[in-house]
Amino acid sequence: MSAAQYARLVPKKYRSRTLPKIDRPWRPRVIAWAGPAAFYPNRFYEIDKWYKARIDKPEKLPEMHVIDPANHMRSLSELMKKPEIDQIDIGFKKREEVVKAEKSAEDRVELERKSRHMQLKIDISSLASENLQVYRHFRVFDDLFGENVFFENVQKLDVAFQDHHLVHSGNILTAETTVIAPEVSIESVGKGKGFNTILMVNLDGNATEKRGELIHWLISNIPDGEGIQKGEEVMKYLQPLPFYGTGYHRVAFVLFRHQEKVDFKIGGGSSLEERVHSISDLYKSHESQLTPSAIRFFQTSYDKSVKTTLHSLGLKSPLYEYEYRQALKPAQREFPEKPQPFDLYLDMYRDPKEVEKEILEKRLAEVKLDHVEEPEWIDPNWVENKKTLPAWQHDRILERRGVGNAKYHNDL
Repeated sequence: MSAAQYARLVPKKYRSRTLPKIDRPWRPRVIAWAGPAAFYPNRFYEIDKWYKARIDKPEKLPEMHVIDPANHMRSLSELMKKPEIDQIDIGFKKREEVVKAEKSAEDRVELERKSRHMQLKIDISSLASENLQVYRHFRVFDDLFGENVFFENVQKLDVAFQDHHLVHSGNILTAETTVIAPEVSIESVGKGKGFNTILMVNLDGNATEKRGELIHWLISNIPDGEGIQKGEEVMKYLQPLPFYGTGYHRVAFVLFRHQEKVDFKIGGGSSLEERVHSISDLYKSHESQLTPSAIRFFQTSYDKSVKTTLHSLGLKSPLYEYEYRQALKPAQREFPEKPQPFDLYLDMYRDPKEVEKEILEKRLAEVKLDHVEEPEWIDPNWVENKKTLPAWQHDRILERRGVGNAKYHNDL
């Protein structure tokens, strides 16, 4: 109904005080508020048929870590503790524990006083038992023989590299001290009967596609009570080779006892790939003959001796870099929702190596070779520049003295 028809048909006293609403066809007004996205060629439907003209597609964030309410109050030691029922002992029976001597009240008071004053000394070598928690913490047993497998140290094993660098339970030794084969001393427990086998293996040194661990030294069939010189050198000694960028490597010495001579039937290890063998498979193939009796391990990292040894073998020294996860950042837009300086916004999407190169060049440009007097004022026209110059350009002026962007002013 038009306005004229409404005025002719409806008397004045019955007319509405407001203008009548006119039913008109719907007119698209998306372009008036959609912004630049309205002019995209495929603004209405994308591949997933998302309506782009009205709202933007929400960003998918990675799933958050769900905390178990039943376990979040437990301590780290409780979470890492494994049930003893699942532990499998593949070694000899542990020696009888030393009976603790009863001490009087006066002795206890004296021991407590020495302990408080840091005067109480304990000879670790005289202890009959050894704690295996260090080996479990570093997963030495798990990576050697499998999950939940262990054995007790029932035979004394001493390993010492040059300059009296002993191997204990996870101590750190430099790779340079392991260039020469160590001196090994094995306790005689068979009264001249039986044989010993010493195995030196790097649990983290396998850089090939072959499954297993890197064997650095293997001497078998050592007569009980004799030195390692009386044994058969199945694989010649090779110093540990922790490559650059791979961190600390765990190198273990494992001692086996057996009654008869054992033929391992493995190569001499002329190349690194021939030295890679699965220790668990090697042990299972001779499980009826071998029984582990002692273990020691140390940690080592890269130094120049590794490069020298690799070159002597005709190999190049590889370099490894850690690949960090990409930072969670929104998709790059022409008009971002959160306003910020455009140079910092663009740095988020640049190649990190290119940004680090630019930072290094600016830091090196600021290095002073001679004594130069700095001006008394950093920016004499600070108030005027703050009002007239853009934020990014004013920040460049303040960078010289470290007032601006702090990322260019780390200590060299």
